[in-house]
Amino acid sequence: MKNVYNVRLFTLVFLFLFAGFLTACEDDEDSEPNGGMVQLLSFGPSGVQHGEEIKFIGHNLNKVEAVELPGVSVPKSAFKSHTSDMIVLVVPQEAGEGLVTLKTTDGDVVSKTVLSFEVPVTIESVMEEARPGANITATGNYMNWVTGVVFDSDTVSEFVSQTMNELVLQVPVNAKTGRLVFLTGGTEPQAIVTETDLVVTLPSIANLAPNPVERGSNLTITGENLDLTMGVLFNGITEPITEFVSVSPAELVVVVPAEAGKGVVTLVAHSGVQVESETSLQFIGDLPPLAALPYFLYNDARGTGWENWGWGGATNWESTEKVRQGDFAARKTYDGSYDAIRWHIGTAVSTADYTHLVFSVYGGPGTDGKIVNIVIDEGYNPPAGTFNVVEGEWTTYTIPLSDLGSPASIGDIMFQSAGWAGVVHYDHVGFK
Repeated sequence: MKNVYNVRLFTLVFLFLFAGFLTACEDDEDSEPNGGMVQLLSFGPSGVQHGEEIKFIGHNLNKVEAVELPGVSVPKSAFKSHTSDMIVLVVPQEAGEGLVTLKTTDGDVVSKTVLSFEVPVTIESVMEEARPGANITATGNYMNWVTGVVFDSDTVSEFVSQTMNELVLQVPVNAKTGRLVFLTGGTEPQAIVTETDLVVTLPSIANLAPNPVERGSNLTITGENLDLTMGVLFNGITEPITEFVSVSPAELVVVVPAEAGKGVVTLVAHSGVQVESETSLQFIGDLPPLAALPYFLYNDARGTGWENWGWGGATNWESTEKVRQGDFAARKTYDGSYDAIRWHIGTAVSTADYTHLVFSVYGGPGTDGKIVNIVIDEGYNPPAGTFNVVEGEWTTYTIPLSDLGSPASIGDIMFQSAGWAGVVHYDHVGFK
């Protein structure tokens, strides 16, 4: 009986001690918040800058081995302070924007919110000139925080390379010369405008050959950066030619359209910017050039002092639709109201040194044989003279001033329709 009593007593004591041990273990586990798991509650302050302190607050942070910020990892040996409730560290210069990862002995803990900074991005230099499609380099501070670069209406947000101090990006094909705008991220985004323009290279024309050329044959344009040409415009056509026989940086060969008129040849870049030739393209079989006028009322533009006093239908003084000589002609749309294309000058011009009124006329559809009145200094009834329009071709009139009443001076002259509607082109108007 004594032995049985001793065994029972030993067993009871053992169970009591074991229960106490379990209770102690449960109390230890309850003393660690969040069941001993690492928990990130917040970080800040908001708008912290690189080189400043940032605090991470949570539970069981003493288990954190490193804090991974976007672009850089900070080991616990670099923490300024480290407790179970808080980690304090200095934001490295390389840190970017994004989620934070706490590396712990139990696994990774990723923040639910994005960490950002107030970043004083500065642009120090940008390449001065570039071809469309080529790379340019910009340098400065915190260039890794640039989110986009605006070229006129295009924004480039994908870069060739990006570091803290250098950004390399491709110039859009349709970019134009102008200032760039660098867009930045961070808690206070910026839009930084460059102080100078980026000059975007354009094609240039050195020579046109052959000149004169035959319509329907090849025209060879030589120059520089001709491979940047989207299309070629000729006088008389409204849409650029975009299919070439061949093209290289130094030479472009294009078939001249049948509708082309003489005048400058225009290269159109992908940006829409136009570059004109310095010389005028002439055509085999066209009318011979006219002799220079001693005094002109119109020669690519109205003569000095001569104002536009016409009425009725519109007058385009820089039309390239039909040109007799030079680059432009005056296109008058008569509306049937006895309207006129009209030149007026404040001080009348003496005709003492001149004997003839000279002008060239091209009639549009439906104008063949139409009568135009020549009215000088508002002498309507009767007009000083008349002439007939020839449809579809240029006609040059040389009318003696004696046939127009031998005016001693002329301060106002108009070509007035006799009540009909249609389009007429005028060029090379003046006295000789």
